[in-house]
Amino acid sequence: MLKGKSVFWVAAVLICALDLFTKTWVFESLGISVGDFDTIEEFQRTPRSVEEIWGSKVRFVTMLNPGMMWGSFSDYSNILLWFRWVAVAVILYLLWGMEPEQKAAQVALGGILGGALGNIHDSMRFVGVRDFLEVNLNFPPFDPFPAFNVADSAICVGVAVLALGLLKSAPATDSSAPSEG
Repeated sequence: MLKGKSVFWVAAVLICALDLFTKTWVFESLGISVGDFDTIEEFQRTPRSVEEIWGSKVRFVTMLNPGMMWGSFSDYSNILLWFRWVAVAVILYLLWGMEPEQKAAQVALGGILGGALGNIHDSMRFVGVRDFLEVNLNFPPFDPFPAFNVADSAICVGVAVLALGLLKSAPATDSSAPSEG
């Protein structure tokens, strides 16, 4: 049932649009036309473009990631594309069973869908997903943290919000109740 879930769709559209806009804006601002590259190796041979935002702590960079988070499974980009579409189906299935009153969960799930669609767009159109934000706080794991994008952030925040919601809604156990046995 999809009635009463417009906040999900608004979050998904906003995140996807913001993700695609920021990727395009940063790459164009740094003079990189991702569509010019036929292979990830060809892209990696080009000089890395960098623009410092907050000194060396936060920088815009141009990275293409053919894999998942932190470049994992980069040798399996074709399989990952199908995996991403399965994730979209799972998100829609979860939405179907969600109550209209669960607005925070809808926003979180919408953010995850928007992020997934932004990354799917990149993996279908380019030789990898465009990542552009690098954080280096000079202590692990931020020395530097692998480059990421708005989609990655929305997916991580959405998963965290859903996990916290599950923990909050988990039934409390009463340890003072006598045990059966």
